Amino acid sequence: MEKLTALFWSSKSDDYAKRIWLLFFAIVAVLVFFQPAHRTVTHNYSRAAYSWWNSENMYSLQGKGFLYFPQSVLLYTPFAWQEFPKEIKKFNKQPLSETLSSTLLLRLGEVFYRAFALGLFGWAIWRMCRFFRANSTVASLFCLVTVLALPASVTAGKNGQFNMLLSASMILAAVCVSEKRWWPATAWLLLGVIAKPLGIVPLMLLGALYMPLWWRLPLGMIVFIGLSFIHFDPIYVINQWQMCFKQITMASIPLENSFDDIAAMFRTFGLILPDKQWFPVRALFAFVTLGLSWQLKKVYPAFVSPFLVTALSAAYLMIFNPRTEAVSYIILAPYVALFAAFLIREKAITPLVWLLVFICIGFGSDCYGDIYRITRIWFKPLLACIFFTILAMWAFRPARPLQFMKKSL
Repeated sequence: MEKLTALFWSSKSDDYAKRIWLLFFAIVAVLVFFQPAHRTVTHNYSRAAYSWWNSENMYSLQGKGFLYFPQSVLLYTPFAWQEFPKEIKKFNKQPLSETLSSTLLLRLGEVFYRAFALGLFGWAIWRMCRFFRANSTVASLFCLVTVLALPASVTAGKNGQFNMLLSASMILAAVCVSEKRWWPATAWLLLGVIAKPLGIVPLMLLGALYMPLWWRLPLGMIVFIGLSFIHFDPIYVINQWQMCFKQITMASIPLENSFDDIAAMFRTFGLILPDKQWFPVRALFAFVTLGLSWQLKKVYPAFVSPFLVTALSAAYLMIFNPRTEAVSYIILAPYVALFAAFLIREKAITPLVWLLVFICIGFGSDCYGDIYRITRIWFKPLLACIFFTILAMWAFRPARPLQFMKKSL
């Protein structure tokens, strides 16, 4: 126990956490350098970027492939140093000796993209933990939150999903709202929408609850739309927007039971409902989420409530987005880790704390081999439902330690 205390709560705990992040990046960098197209989605981003700048269609209109707004290609363009081979499966089977020199720029671009995504995500967690530091020298949450958040981050970090960028932007937006820095909060919320259309949910939720964002976000949305017209052909841009909406509409109705949302969880246990019946449920819980968020903002201090609100929005996304993937839970895990770590630091060790720790570990189930085969599809949404319920309980029966969370000096 003394060693754990020294690891998590000593004055050097932040340094230990930074080393964990560096080790994580080093492992990911080696994997993506030697296998840049193995179990990843970045080839979709790369092809979209090349299609964008060549004025070619980015969208398949089959509900798969590139599922983002047009300006999302700007996030990956700086790392698209070389096109991915068209036949990914064939490329993965080729010996390294035959492809290393011909795809060196591709491999290096993938490594630098992971450095950007992992760096932003790790920095966001550090900023969040720094904000809730008890004083300037000790009791940082960064090490423990890092350890608890990593299980859900491993696969997403390797695959390079934009989920990592959305998660980071939501955390940083919550920090900025807590600090009453409204323009940076607006910028981070807009970055989240650029990273994934799902970023609309935290943007609308925080925008509805915090008056200083009421006029800033509409101005930001004008900038957001304007970014897509950086392209030299406005007619092409308009055409891509039309295709984008068609693509997203088709993608919102999955044809297979391969996602990790509440509908898939129920299908796993034999309760099959058509998407038309799930739509009113999702809409109803959108209003429930808004009501709970308003209550959380009301009963908790102003520097705590934005994190509870963004945590609730992340839980809603995991449960009710029909295309939630196993790697998407990186969006929710940092908040569960934050609240677990804070309660542990405040020595409020209760069954609830161990439940939060269990949820963090469970969010990494896709890394646990045979365990994932048993828990696939149903387990993660179940954990998200439990966390959503915990937040709902906290809205009406405030967790006493959370009411007095100390922010940084």
